[in-house]
Amino acid sequence: MPIVQKFTRFDESIVWSLLHRFYMEAGPAAWSNKIVPQRSTSNAFCADTYASIVASFFKELMAEGNSKPPVVIELGGGSGRFAWQFLNRLFNYHFSDDDPCPEFTYLLTDGSEKNIEGWRKKDRFAPLVESGVLDFAQLLIEPDPVIRKADGEFKPADFADRPVIIVANYLFDSIAANMFRIKNHQIEQVFVQTESTERKFLDRPITSFQSISERFQSRPIKDDTPTGHPIIDAAIHSYAKRPGDFHVVVPQICMEFIEKFLDRDTPLLLLAGDLAYSDPSEFELESPLIFDTYFAHYTNLHIFGEMFRAYGGDMQSQRHKDANFSCSLLSLPGKKKWQELSLGRTRETALALLKDFNPYDAHEIIELIENTAEDMSIRQAMALIRFSKFDPDVAAACIPHLLFNIEQGEEEIDRAQLYETYMEAYRAYFPDGSENQFDCGVAQLLLRLEYHAQALQLMDHAIREFGESAPRLFALALAFFNLGDEDRAETAARKAAKLDPHFAPAQRMIADKFEEAPAAPSLGETTSYAHLTVSNRDPKVVSKAAHLLADRGVVLIEDLLNADVVAELRSALDERVSDWQSSELGKPNNVGDKRFTVPIRLQEPFDNPGVYANPVLLDTLQRVMGEKPVLHAFGSVTTYEGARMQHVHREHPLLFNTDAGNANVPCYATTILIPLIDLDEEAGGTQLWEGTHTTAKDEEWEGDPHIFYTKAGSALVFDYRTYHGGMPCRASHGRPLLYFTYTMPWFHDTLAFESHAAMGISDSERMKVPEQHRDLFRFAKPIAA
Repeated sequence: MPIVQKFTRFDESIVWSLLHRFYMEAGPAAWSNKIVPQRSTSNAFCADTYASIVASFFKELMAEGNSKPPVVIELGGGSGRFAWQFLNRLFNYHFSDDDPCPEFTYLLTDGSEKNIEGWRKKDRFAPLVESGVLDFAQLLIEPDPVIRKADGEFKPADFADRPVIIVANYLFDSIAANMFRIKNHQIEQVFVQTESTERKFLDRPITSFQSISERFQSRPIKDDTPTGHPIIDAAIHSYAKRPGDFHVVVPQICMEFIEKFLDRDTPLLLLAGDLAYSDPSEFELESPLIFDTYFAHYTNLHIFGEMFRAYGGDMQSQRHKDANFSCSLLSLPGKKKWQELSLGRTRETALALLKDFNPYDAHEIIELIENTAEDMSIRQAMALIRFSKFDPDVAAACIPHLLFNIEQGEEEIDRAQLYETYMEAYRAYFPDGSENQFDCGVAQLLLRLEYHAQALQLMDHAIREFGESAPRLFALALAFFNLGDEDRAETAARKAAKLDPHFAPAQRMIADKFEEAPAAPSLGETTSYAHLTVSNRDPKVVSKAAHLLADRGVVLIEDLLNADVVAELRSALDERVSDWQSSELGKPNNVGDKRFTVPIRLQEPFDNPGVYANPVLLDTLQRVMGEKPVLHAFGSVTTYEGARMQHVHREHPLLFNTDAGNANVPCYATTILIPLIDLDEEAGGTQLWEGTHTTAKDEEWEGDPHIFYTKAGSALVFDYRTYHGGMPCRASHGRPLLYFTYTMPWFHDTLAFESHAAMGISDSERMKVPEQHRDLFRFAKPIAA
């Protein structure tokens, strides 16, 4: 493996300069691209805990009555999200008009000028800056720090007459540190060699540390002063008295930085949450380094406590030690005229809050919601949002489940409470540059609750504050349309479509609501599709159908189902569609003007293996896909009289972002449409562009389509990537179709099924499936019997 740097003292390793270069080059993109994780500390739950401790501190200061305005200094502010969450919690939850917050300054700092410039552009910060509460500064973590503000340079001593609260969230774990090994009570200096799987790693922009790895050596030190700093050396010698063989990280630069604030008469707090050890019993020999998309190391908070105690302070940490998510309050009481201020109330608050605190809890709640909470009720979702202190990330994760429950219509909804809860979460939202459309999700929720005016107001505010995007403009268009203002709805929808031509909801809205319905082509204007047709009676039906599907992206298999089966399905379909709630799979999904997909359970007569596992169909698909597919979706496409032309579309966006990536990709998903009546011009058919499954770009189709008017029981089978669209329907009986989606096991369509699950099956229904076909349903949503 290529060596980036040979064995070097740990605190002199190249990884520290690489990390500095990474943040200087990436700036805010380090957070907006989710390279650096921030859910664990930049959430409302963590901010509320810190704000509670600071509020107690402020109230002690006010009771003492001899304080200059305190200053909160956040180190390494990054995206700025934590500062926003903290200030929101402090002002709105810990003080009131009857109990106002005292005057103070929140000094948001970072070493990167790019991050500071990004904060200045945040609209949500503007009122706080104008009021004098919020200020920005560049501040590097170094032994003799300088605070560079717009109005000049300052030293920590310049704040000595003001009470100070320092916030360091996941910062010390990324600052250069030294490391020693304690082996049989002997202190050894650690050296590290860095290697990379990438050749010429140093010649490229640093966008990730995943290719880096490390090796350690340790060598005995020659004297009793490992660092030359008396407090730090005393702590290291105390560690050496412990039995065993372990590494000790010594964040000397960070400690000397903090120490510059400790020579003071006024009290000081340090709130530190980090990848860190808070107790020497946690020290181990394993590497403390983390090389991932970002770089960090497990630091040592315990040694900060030793330094605070040397200055007359103290340290409080979590009861349950966790090196991954350690949080501590380090406090220094006042001197001279401040000596009566013992910080008893502040420490009492910290003891109660930090006892069982874990800043990662909100992140775990989000993981739970996203991965395992498909059957969450509205009450459960509301409870999670409240427990997380109205964290926008938690609220956003709950939106799909809330929409599903609202559409099902089975659970009683307190509309006002749901509205107030989500507006409270929205007020805590902070845009860090990542692709988070939380505001659009809230608007969608409000529209489903029929709070149309409130949704309009929300999106108007979001567009002014965060800028225009296709989803925001589309939500605005929906609000206008629901309020009866079709002109402004059309303007917003067309603006969304112009901003992002691939944003299908806006295109669909324009086609369905604001354009004249195109006349259905007559049979004389259609192109012949005889060359794409294979009879089920043909002894070579499978090989011919497979060839057409692979080569042309579509095949029509005539008479796949016999007339008796079709008649049985037809007689049962209307009842299943009208009684969609009994499926427990969700509400019909609008896929165009007067067109809906409705999921259907595997109950008689739809539990016929000749329908869902037709041997000709499965053999054809297995030949094309290379392995047996899974049944991803099963239901009805019901089109009603008066339905207009459906927009032309692919079933799903292409998999990759480049033309080269999408070229020559084999078939991975197919749609099958089986009409349950004979289709003609009045009932309408499906227009389809053969061969477009191989085009590597979106929005590319040309020439005349084939318009398939197929017989009942015939199967129109096409590749997911083939451009198509439903024709208008003028028949009073509508156009009833069965649809199937068969996919490779690794592909899951998360876009097509907004209102209902793709398909579901109960244990009793699964037991009726022949054993050789049960694997078709291995990804179906489980339904309680």
